[in-house]
Amino acid sequence: MDILILAAIAFYIFFKLSKHLGKIDEEEKRDIEAKIVQRKAEMLKVQQQILNQAQETLQKETKQQQQQEKVVGQTSTKDKILTSEEKLLASLNEATRQNLLPILQRCNMSAEFFLEGAKSAFEMVLKSFAEGNVEVLKSLLSEKIYQGFETAINSRKVEEKTLTTNLIAIVDAKITSAMMIENTASINVQFVSKQINYISNKAGEIVEGRKDEISEITDIWTFKKDITSPNPNWLVSSTGN
Repeated sequence: MDILILAAIAFYIFFKLSKHLGKIDEEEKRDIEAKIVQRKAEMLKVQQQILNQAQETLQKETKQQQQQEKVVGQTSTKDKILTSEEKLLASLNEATRQNLLPILQRCNMSAEFFLEGAKSAFEMVLKSFAEGNVEVLKSLLSEKIYQGFETAINSRKVEEKTLTTNLIAIVDAKITSAMMIENTASINVQFVSKQINYISNKAGEIVEGRKDEISEITDIWTFKKDITSPNPNWLVSSTGN
């Protein structure tokens, strides 16, 4: 706005003087022209200052906008990052999740913690069954399923056979269903594992399975617990494919 006003004034002065230039001497003419040049220089200086200020303001606004976008982007990324527990629960179907959450709350534990315990129990049961360690099995299995394991162990002893089980890896372990009937919570877990299993006779000869054969086995085990019991342990109540 200031530039426009100054320009208008300069134009007006020049217009008025131009009519009288013929009536003044050369010295006055040069003096007037010098003043016009000076005024134009002042106008250009003011114009440059305004342009510089506008550029500085634009740069500041652009920098602030970039910082805001960066903060928003970081916040958005942070919001999208899920914890391992959230991912685990999100992977379940709606019915299983709705049945599982009250059980986890009553037992004061996370689904991730439960699965880690289930994997440990899976490994211990396989190892104890192969070694014939009934004491460990008794602490991990419900009474009914323990009897089946004990019978199988006793049969191997009578036949003088040895079971060798090498658990190579638990490829996957996931909760497939959950329910609570009265005070008994029940959670089903599907295990996918790689194992080497073979049975040897008294002479050490392999009579079943192979020592160099790795099998991928899928099992579904049921873990149960009386949530009113002070005992924090879950017992395996069934095993199967």
